[in-house]
Amino acid sequence: MEPATGRPSASKPPAMEPAADPAAALQRMYVDTSPFSAAHLSLNAEVLGPERMLFGTDSPPMAAPLEDFIRMIEKLPVDKAAQQRILGDNAQAVFDLRSRP
Repeated sequence: MEPATGRPSASKPPAMEPAADPAAALQRMYVDTSPFSAAHLSLNAEVLGPERMLFGTDSPPMAAPLEDFIRMIEKLPVDKAAQQRILGDNAQAVFDLRSRP
């Protein structure tokens, strides 16, 4: 409480320290596949890795048919197992969907 007004004091949230290791911070980041750009998706796969990509679209109604988005994932320079991680396995793990009915 502020003594003069009797109101609760507005406390500032603690300042966040920047990560000492930026590469470690990237290991906590996920991206989705909504940018409709093969180059962008390929760069995400190269820099972050397929294990950090979640299949998603930015718009219902979608700007392109769902099949087009899936084909873009299938054309990435990654193996079939990595494609499957992007298309669903990563989301199942991140959101703990396997343990839910």
